[in-house]
Amino acid sequence: MQSQFQLQPSRYLAAALIAAHGAAYTALLPLTLPLWAKAALAPIFLFSLIYHLRRDAWLSATSASAGMLLQGDQIVLSTRAGGEVAGTVSRNSLVTPWVTVLNVLPQGARFSRSVIILPDSLDAEAFRQLRVILKWGR
Repeated sequence: MQSQFQLQPSRYLAAALIAAHGAAYTALLPLTLPLWAKAALAPIFLFSLIYHLRRDAWLSATSASAGMLLQGDQIVLSTRAGGEVAGTVSRNSLVTPWVTVLNVLPQGARFSRSVIILPDSLDAEAFRQLRVILKWGR
């Protein structure tokens, strides 16, 4: 069974990323680190936030996954730049009604790539179909 999905930017994921990065930085404030160290960490948190917003939530980075073609455990991710990444869907991918995290091991690569899909990343029927395929279609 072959299925194709086009991903859309996710407001839910953007909000979650902003909240998580804000909470992580706020957790540093009561620590006994020198003030200069806390200030030095702020650009790192900001860079991480912008990187993940562009790649995962807004899908505006050239390496962002804009679409996918799924056939069993095999997947081809289409990037925003027009490239394709073929690989295998890992068994440790997460499939729930609220979020799906696809861990993809590209062919010939040592490290996996994650694609975070929330309900607003796809239309409702496509999100349901993806979850059914991932949970039962293998």
